Amino acid sequence: MAAGDEGFMGRCEVVEPRRRGKRHWADEVKARIVAESLQPGARVVDVAARHDILPHHLSDWRRHARQSRLALPGDLMDALTTSPSSTVAEQRH
Repeated sequence: MAAGDEGFMGRCEVVEPRRRGKRHWADEVKARIVAESLQPGARVVDVAARHDILPHHLSDWRRHARQSRLALPGDLMDALTTSPSSTVAEQRH
């Protein structure tokens, strides 16, 4: 270092790690996130990233909603129970 140089004068940024681990999500919040993931064009991975959750957790919640283990508003439940495969099967009968 040159004489009179006081050392590095710069910026230091502290980045906190992403919060992971066990968190409790209220059913209402889960239902809202699931509903968002069911919108046309929505991808599970994108919705999960927006809410800082792992995609497989969101997929689990979606499965719970299909199995009526997670209560969603009525209009969303109708959309879940009317899947393309069940619609095709009903049209054949």
